[in-house]
Amino acid sequence: MDELIREVAFLIRNGTAVDALNALIAKAPEEVKEKAKKLFDDPNIIESLDGVWADLLALIYYAHISRYSSQFTTKQGIVGRVVSSLTAAKLAKKLGIPELEAIFLLNGAKGLTLMGMRDRAEVCYLKAEELLRDLVKKDESFLKELADVLNDLGIIYVETNEKEKGENYLEEALKIRRELAEKNEAYLPMLAQTLNNLASLYKDTKRYDKADELFDEAEKIYRKLVEKDENYVIDLAVVLCNYGALCRVIREFEKAEKLYREALDIFKKLTEKDVFYNSAVADVLMYLSGLYRDMGDFDKAEEYMKRANEVYNELLAKLQERSEASSGA
Repeated sequence: MDELIREVAFLIRNGTAVDALNALIAKAPEEVKEKAKKLFDDPNIIESLDGVWADLLALIYYAHISRYSSQFTTKQGIVGRVVSSLTAAKLAKKLGIPELEAIFLLNGAKGLTLMGMRDRAEVCYLKAEELLRDLVKKDESFLKELADVLNDLGIIYVETNEKEKGENYLEEALKIRRELAEKNEAYLPMLAQTLNNLASLYKDTKRYDKADELFDEAEKIYRKLVEKDENYVIDLAVVLCNYGALCRVIREFEKAEKLYREALDIFKKLTEKDVFYNSAVADVLMYLSGLYRDMGDFDKAEEYMKRANEVYNELLAKLQERSEASSGA
């Protein structure tokens, strides 16, 4: 049974829940095998089993729901992610699978953060951190998950004004992600994410040279990523806005304007796919308004403020129309 538990754990982490279920079915006794085949159609079959077989099937089921629900950003999807992930983490702990316990705690914590439940998310992240620090001592393949935890904890602490604590977590996450990206470019998006997070913190704490260096590196990485996958253009636009904010603070107005205008062009293009991006368009117009005010060009500042309000009001009207149409009003 220990061998099967290890195989199921490996397949859940490195494959799919379906792979794990097939492995279980291949080695299960006949009475379990027939019930296991019906797991995804009727998860209530778990209740008809006892002991380790019931726990393993439940783990496979909730692992599947955790991964599936993580694709959605709706309230229902996020709640499903949290419940399934934390249930899977408890089952993994019961079965003695610390690697899965840590991974599902991480996934559940991300969902809790999206729900605004930072205190509960922090508890899950800290437990995952403890487990992962032990795991990486024997297996460095868990460095990716450890860096995820460190990055997310860093953000939580920065947002709750524990900036020194947040900085320590983000700097450790950056060190790990940089090392991972040097070996495998697949980690570049995660590296750029932490560069942006830490640069923003350095800006807020007035370490402008450090912030400039990290924003510049993040920008270059995202430009490289966009060449291969246009989906990263949103991340590029976010970094451009953050970098622009730094340049505005240090009074490099020409560079700030260039960065903001490129971000504005990106978000305008994205509105062709989804009207919701007009919210970002309005934000960047507001940033430009503030920039022109700092430059002493008050007419231009007023013009861009007016444009921002117009875009925002148009977006509200369109969203209201959508809401009324969907409700049948």
